[in-house]
Amino acid sequence: TKDTIRQSQMAESLGADVLSIITPSFAAASQNELYDHYKAVAEAVDMPIVLYNIPARTGNALAPATVAKLSKIPNIEQTRDSKDFAVLSGNDSLILWNLLAGGTGGIAGCANVFPEVMASIYNYFAAGDLENARKAQDSIRSFRGCFKYGNPNTIVKTAVNLLGYPVGKCRAPFNQVPEEGIEALKKVLAENHEKGMC
Repeated sequence: TKDTIRQSQMAESLGADVLSIITPSFAAASQNELYDHYKAVAEAVDMPIVLYNIPARTGNALAPATVAKLSKIPNIEQTRDSKDFAVLSGNDSLILWNLLAGGTGGIAGCANVFPEVMASIYNYFAAGDLENARKAQDSIRSFRGCFKYGNPNTIVKTAVNLLGYPVGKCRAPFNQVPEEGIEALKKVLAENHEKGMC
């Protein structure tokens, strides 16, 4: 918790707008420990906090009751000018399904490669055009298929570099894509460019 607080305060001092705080990893934590962790971070900063719940990667999952309890903390509860609690999908392939289930949107890594397409999922949904929202959602499938060649973050950064934006590599050890992955990415990017996606 101390490291998370220190990093959060540093992000705040550098001008971050929102903090995305992941559940602690490695050791199993009780729901009370998770609540205390997020509460301590929220009390240490004066900015909105997104609860980042990805148990497959951390081994810890925020239970719905814990999220409900955390939502009573002002800077966790607030989402811009609304008092509503927003549910965002962190999986690019589930944004439309999250919206259909009453969620608010998504935090999309693929938006670094296909910003207009990813935004259009929400825009079509908001306009009531579910057919085009579904087409936009499905259109990233070929790119997401390249995730088998490495860490998704590494694949996204590699694709952004291939598009001519020198964003560098992910930090080690998540910074390698085999040559067959590079070739697959080039092929998918070229095909999607032909479709006007990037």
